[in-house]
Order: sequence, then C-alpha cells, then structure tokens
Amino acid sequence: MFSQEQIVRIISNVVKKWRLLLLAAIVGALIGFIRIRSKRPVYRANISFVLSTESKPNSGIYNLAAQLGFDAISSSPDNIFSGENIIELFKSRRLIGAALMSEVDTKPRQTLLNLIARKQFSEEFHTVGAFGNDLDKFTPTQKMLYQQIITYVEKSFIVFKKDKKLIVYILSVTSTDPDITYYTAKLLLDETFKYFTETKTKVFASGVKLLQHEADSLAMVLRGIFSSTASMNDRTYDLNPAISVQRSGAMFNQAKAAAYNAAYIEVMRNLEIAKVNLQKETPLYRIIDESDLPLIPEKVSLIKHMAVTTLIGLLFMAVLLGVDELLKS
Repeated sequence: MFSQEQIVRIISNVVKKWRLLLLAAIVGALIGFIRIRSKRPVYRANISFVLSTESKPNSGIYNLAAQLGFDAISSSPDNIFSGENIIELFKSRRLIGAALMSEVDTKPRQTLLNLIARKQFSEEFHTVGAFGNDLDKFTPTQKMLYQQIITYVEKSFIVFKKDKKLIVYILSVTSTDPDITYYTAKLLLDETFKYFTETKTKVFASGVKLLQHEADSLAMVLRGIFSSTASMNDRTYDLNPAISVQRSGAMFNQAKAAAYNAAYIEVMRNLEIAKVNLQKETPLYRIIDESDLPLIPEKVSLIKHMAVTTLIGLLFMAVLLGVDELLKS
C-alpha cells in the first residue's frame, strides 16, 4: 500500500508534466474532430403503431367449433402474443427473411435483399450476383451473404413500448442509407403483422371455410332435389286423383327438401356467426405516425464528441504518467 505522501507526490509529478497532458488533450480533440467529419451520417425511421390483442369471444362460436371438431379453439391462442412476445416476434429471422424478399419498388421489382446487398455489401454483391425470388435456388455463396444480411438487419432495429400500460409500440430502424432505413421499417412491420394476423385468426378462419363448404354443398343438394321434384310433377301433371302412388316420389322429395332446407338455414346462421367472430378476433392494427422519404440524417454534436475524446486522451495520458511514477517509486 502507498502512503498518502507517496500518492500526493505522484500526482504532483504528473501535474508537472502538464505539457504532455495538454498534448494528449489536443490529440484527443483532433481525433474526435476527424471521426465526426469522416463518419457517415446515420438515418433513423420510426413507426409508431397500435396493436391490440384483446379477444372478445362469443360462447356460440366455441359450441359451434366443438360440433365441427375444432376443440383447439378453446386453448386461447391469444396467449401466444401476450406480454412482450410481439416484440420477440419482430426479431424472428424467418420474418426478417420474409421482409428481405419483399419488393421495395414495383417497376424494377427490386427486393429489399438486393437493395441492402448492393449498398452495404457491394463487394460481396458483385461476386455472388443479384438474388432471385426463390430461396431454395440460392447458391451456397448467396446463402452465406443472405445470412449476413439477416444479422445486419437484426442489429439495425429495436421495438419497444413507451409505457407498459399502453398498447402503442414503436419500431425504430437506423442505418447509414436512407432508403434501406425506410424500407426496412416499412416491410418488416408489414410482414410481422401479416404473420401475426394469420396465426391469431387461423382457427376461426378454418371454421368459416368449413361452414362455407357445408353451405355450398347443401345448396347443391337442395338445387338437385328441387329440380328432381319439378321433373316428377311434370310427369304426373293432371294425373287422376284416384291414382296417387305415382306422386310418392315427389312427396318424398318434398320431405327431403324440407329437412335439407332446415339444415341449410342452420348452417347459414352459424356461418354468419363465425364470420362475425372472425372479424372480432382479427387484431386491431393502426399506424399512428411514420417517417417519410427523404429522411433527415441525425445531428451529432461536434463539440460534445470532441469534449469526450479530449477527456479520454487526457485521462489516458494521466494514467500512463501515473504508472510511470509508480514504477520509479
């Protein structure tokens, strides 16, 4: 351990070498100035949106689902996206990949993947060539670059909530290219919400599809029965009332039509209920505010950055001089 006198003497000797300390401070300030001037501007795109996952189930749809064999509907699919799970969904490499394969321009049909590869990975892009629309047809070198770009996008954005009590989310993307920044935010939000909606409404949509199929089938059967009954009535037109056995087929068809008609009415009623519940289960999604092109680069304080690098240079030189004095003592 060093005594107080030794510490004071070391500090005094370090201060006496103020010229070196001043030189270190000037060098630090110069480094900060050069870094700011040579640094590429950073662009940020923010999208704030409302996403509600609250379900308002109707007991009738649960009974109907049980009759149709969809018992899994009672397992509450809403809990998949409860809490902070929606934020983790944005970070899925699968959804990032889907956003990369989306088109940023309709005329040249350029995907976000080709845009990022051309601007941020230019050397590799010229080597592997442009990416197609089929991931399975990528060459091994293209797949390696594809994985690198997914990692690049994954590190370029964050999703957060200003307040846990609110349902307002903010997607913030940063990059050194304004086009990449804007389209990454836009396409990533579109793909994530599409997947979110399809997953959350999958069971209810299946129920609607099945009921629609049943309704169409019953309508075809009823149409056939009515046509057959009409044909029988034509054949037995003006028949002697004493001979009624030939009317038995038409009478039987009328009974069948009444039964199928009752079933058709019930299926159509349940179909409308299922459609209403599907609409209720579809999550609420609205964009509140979003950035537009052209994006403005973020301002960086030159004085603040130079002050930090000056302090770092000064402390670094002070530590070196202090260690030198300790070794001498």
